[in-house]
Amino acid sequence: MRLYADTSWWFALKCRRDTHHLAAIALFEQQTEAEVLWTPWQRVEVFNSFRQAERAGLVRAGESRQLIRLLEQEIRLGYWPHVEFDWTDAVRTACELGAEHALKLVVRAMDLFHVAVALEVAADAFLSFDADQNELAKAAGLPLITFTRRARP
Repeated sequence: MRLYADTSWWFALKCRRDTHHLAAIALFEQQTEAEVLWTPWQRVEVFNSFRQAERAGLVRAGESRQLIRLLEQEIRLGYWPHVEFDWTDAVRTACELGAEHALKLVVRAMDLFHVAVALEVAADAFLSFDADQNELAKAAGLPLITFTRRARP
């Protein structure tokens, strides 16, 4: 199963102190065949979120660089299949999603783009801890992966 993960999922997966960390790692127990796709868009969004978390004091000084290096290494090793997409098509799809759903749902522009990219790379399902973004993905026809929270050991 090819999954598209938004920034909230990637951040939760990589930051042990995130409130959703255990749920993010539980994915691999729930979906043993899961392939979480990596795109150039996630490179921008996820790496920036690590840096902004460090700037805000949510992660230790220097930790964003470590998180980025680790994730880049995992991508090179093939843990996260890298997929390309046509940016123009993704922008067009995001515009269409906005026209169809923005008057009915809480929709931020970057949420539109995440869902559009998920559609463009033909993801089988969508991963996010953002309720508004999940509503948009669902409305766009993407199945959602829901998480069961595991208790901390």
